Amino acid sequence: LVVNLIPSLQAGVMAAPPVQIFFGSQSGTAEGFSDELRDEAAERGILCQVVDLASFTPEDFAACSVAIIIVSTYGDGEPTDNAVAFHNWVSNPCNDGVLKGQRYCVMGLGDMNYSKFNNMGSMTDASMERLGATRFYKRGVGDDSQDIVEDWMKWKAAGFWDALRQAVADAQREGPRAVARPAAADIAMGPKNTNVHFFFGQSEEDGAASDICEALQECSQKEGMTVATTQSLEDRKAVKVLDKLPRAAVVVVVVDATLDGLCRPAQKLLRMMKLELDANSLTSKSIHFALLTVATSKCNNSASAFRDSIKKTAQPLFEAFLRAGAKPVDESILSYLDAGVENVEQKSAEFISALKRHAATVSPTAAQASSSAVTAATQPTTVPACATRILWTGSEAREAADALLGLWPGATCDQMSSLKILAGAAQKREQVVLAVECAERSLGDDAVGLLTMLRAVPLPLQAQLRQLRFAMLVVAATDAGNAGERASTNSTRGELTQVVAPIEQVLVRFGGTCVASSIVDLQDTDGGKLEKAIVALQGGFTDGGAPNPPAIAKTTVPIPVPLSSPAVVSTAPQAYGTPQLKIAAVGERLPAKSGSVASDVVARFYFDAEKVRVLKIRELRQQPNAEAGLATAEVEMEATGSLRGYGLGGTLSLVPENDPDDMTAMLPLLGLTPSDLDRSITFVAAEGNDMKAKQPFPTPCTLRTALTCYCDLGKPPNKKMLQALQPKLQGDARNCVERLLANAEALKLLQSPALCCRMHEWWALLGVVPGSISAHDFFLTCPRQKPREFTIASSPKATPDRITLCVSMTSQQVLEAHDVVQQLCESGCLPKDAALPNRDRFFGMCSRWLTSRLKVGDTVLAKQRPSPLHLPEKDVPIIMVGAGAGVAPFRGFWEELRISKQVSAPAALFFGCRHPEQDWLYKEEMTAAVKLAAPGSLALARMQKGPKRPLQHLHTAFSRPGEGQQGKYVQDEIRAQGQTLKIWIEKCHGVIFLCGSSAMGNGVLEVLSEILDGGCEAVKALRKENRIVAEMWG
Repeated sequence: LVVNLIPSLQAGVMAAPPVQIFFGSQSGTAEGFSDELRDEAAERGILCQVVDLASFTPEDFAACSVAIIIVSTYGDGEPTDNAVAFHNWVSNPCNDGVLKGQRYCVMGLGDMNYSKFNNMGSMTDASMERLGATRFYKRGVGDDSQDIVEDWMKWKAAGFWDALRQAVADAQREGPRAVARPAAADIAMGPKNTNVHFFFGQSEEDGAASDICEALQECSQKEGMTVATTQSLEDRKAVKVLDKLPRAAVVVVVVDATLDGLCRPAQKLLRMMKLELDANSLTSKSIHFALLTVATSKCNNSASAFRDSIKKTAQPLFEAFLRAGAKPVDESILSYLDAGVENVEQKSAEFISALKRHAATVSPTAAQASSSAVTAATQPTTVPACATRILWTGSEAREAADALLGLWPGATCDQMSSLKILAGAAQKREQVVLAVECAERSLGDDAVGLLTMLRAVPLPLQAQLRQLRFAMLVVAATDAGNAGERASTNSTRGELTQVVAPIEQVLVRFGGTCVASSIVDLQDTDGGKLEKAIVALQGGFTDGGAPNPPAIAKTTVPIPVPLSSPAVVSTAPQAYGTPQLKIAAVGERLPAKSGSVASDVVARFYFDAEKVRVLKIRELRQQPNAEAGLATAEVEMEATGSLRGYGLGGTLSLVPENDPDDMTAMLPLLGLTPSDLDRSITFVAAEGNDMKAKQPFPTPCTLRTALTCYCDLGKPPNKKMLQALQPKLQGDARNCVERLLANAEALKLLQSPALCCRMHEWWALLGVVPGSISAHDFFLTCPRQKPREFTIASSPKATPDRITLCVSMTSQQVLEAHDVVQQLCESGCLPKDAALPNRDRFFGMCSRWLTSRLKVGDTVLAKQRPSPLHLPEKDVPIIMVGAGAGVAPFRGFWEELRISKQVSAPAALFFGCRHPEQDWLYKEEMTAAVKLAAPGSLALARMQKGPKRPLQHLHTAFSRPGEGQQGKYVQDEIRAQGQTLKIWIEKCHGVIFLCGSSAMGNGVLEVLSEILDGGCEAVKALRKENRIVAEMWG
């Protein structure tokens, strides 16, 4: 199917190609950069639209002519949660060539400490080129381990704006482009080129699901079917991938099972489907699934005896798919396979053959209908115009519409209650008169609601509004007895026309055509005046209705026409109003909200995270000194909800709490007192109760919770907050912030870690007096708390109901803060006499909270994800290297190894700290986990009687061991044991895990390059093979 993406240019219309900024973000950095780029583009006369990749559809993306893609890399080279569907689509070779004619550029964000640094940026760039798009500007690379803001600024400064202007001009000059419909968007499920999506859950011990899945895929390809997805159920994103599958997808789920039940990954999918997929959520997609349960019996007798029992263990998963609205494939298809005794190759061929037959029986009617609908939405039709339809908003407009009906033969009248009515009229080629009520030179309440809905129209509905030909009827709502008000209305008719201009502008931007406009005042009109209005309106339609130039900047970018079928839009779009803070009176309780929508990526974390209780806290250092920043705590919390089934060596993200002193210091600036902290707040739509407002954090909540948990009070304000508050500041503070916003170097200094300035301290530096900042502005613009990530220090097998963290306090001496303040003063961005309070040391907010203020019984917001730090599937030597709190994942490792049944290869731990009697973390546990052998011996020792000791060797390195002893680091111990490690790695296929600071990790990698044959290249190859896995920071 080929469609026209950009409407033909009409005479008198200045059009430009669409520019969209797509972002994939986990912590909000990519989203922030996208918003910043949009604002900077607007200043240069280029209108851009920011799109969250969570709303990605192939059709809408392919419809874009100029795409800017800003993507972060998450975890071990993976896409962020909101970019999974996008990544799967651009990676699908079936879509090669569908973006021909599109222009794009990519900015990738990542952390150099990870082996797959900026993986998503490079993969997206290569995939876009493979799909046929043309790169209009070089790929950017941002490194969060250094200065990602500086990387971002340099990328833009190196010619981005000139390249973007050229891309826009080129796309405009070329005009409409023909684009093939993306393969992944096809909804036919026919016998040819059927796309099959495979999901597999592999048991850790003697599992065969992965091998069976590969065999099925080989058979699929032989049968001419396309393997569109291969997804491990171990992956945290499996349920999201399932939820994002295209319409009419064919899904094959292969899971290991025993008499004890489903394998752990399958149990995880079952749990997540119950949590994240609503009942019948997949019904509209017509997804078909086949569940294949895999057993591995040792003999025919056991295979026959246990077959029915094992099959029953998979029934809950089968029912979960039914509950979600998926349809089972024909009952004749194979549902159970015993890989231990059956012919896998033969059974796989039978399974795929039956699957193909089922696919062939599905009628492609839906696809044909969709194709027709798409054509109707994107190409001109020859349907003759229908009778006039008057759509009204507001009671006065309704009276005007009723009055017009009696004088306009063939006209009909309806309330403009939803955009579905407007879209339907456009598709029927009806002549639409929009009767809009105005009062006191402003839009009426109903008209404001219409404008808000129009501004939130999704792309598929915009496509339908392209065909709209409409006239504007302004209905003035005046007092019947107020002759002066009526006279004022008559004298300012031009002003009333401008009042409704925003509605007209939005519709014209979508491609609609405004043919005429008129104004009536029902309190000062008669039949003759109404007839004149009708003549003016009719004339616009009968004269052909040449499109009016939009009353907006000539650089306005039309919204692209999507490829998706308008038939998909079955309900009116959800419109969101402008958020407005509502503070309850003392003692008043605000009602709970249902169906709240997060305003952005960071807010989404608050809504998705689990609230869990702290069970235990203990200090791990032998000689802690919190005032000097020397404290390390073990924090144990309950693993409930989505945290159950957490992964070994996984990552737990926590939202920290502000220091109570910082919260108290902010209250006067907001015109609040400590007695206000228990008052409830929420966000409502300024347009009225009929609208919803997106929430920056879950509400209702108390002011105390909002200031403690959701607002980042440990840093100065960011650019966005300063831009919002600057016009409302007074005196020198207003002037200083104005100069600051115009000074890129000063803004960079403001966010520099060297400043060590808290939120309330910054406003004090500016001389802002109490009560100068409104609570409304503050809560909507204040930077919000981003989750901090910690490596899990426990084993899900040993403690499935508890998660343990090992957290060291982060602190630094305050050395340059006063110099930074002085530079800001000299540039006029702060008053000349501004000075920070004297402070010797600055503490990390989250680590200080966890090590000093957190108490047993407190609750925290947490989410977990897997990481590359997990034990190898094969029984090979394991080398673990950690310093300080970097030992965290290895504590989980030795707990897991202790209860594992079939591990014979050696495991060695290299641990470093300062002093053996001061900060040797987990000293007793660590030494108790080591097998007994001659000191310094590297020979494998026999297992001792008593508790299992999983570590073959423990090598410690103390950097400050005390007088008369020489300090050393873990890399020194690695070098000392080089010959043995070389054998383990090169001959025995051992795996090395590193966890700790970048300095430590890079030092170890350097020593390994000295030990191994091949040097640095050998180390790079091992990292690529995931046989050297590093998690480093700082």
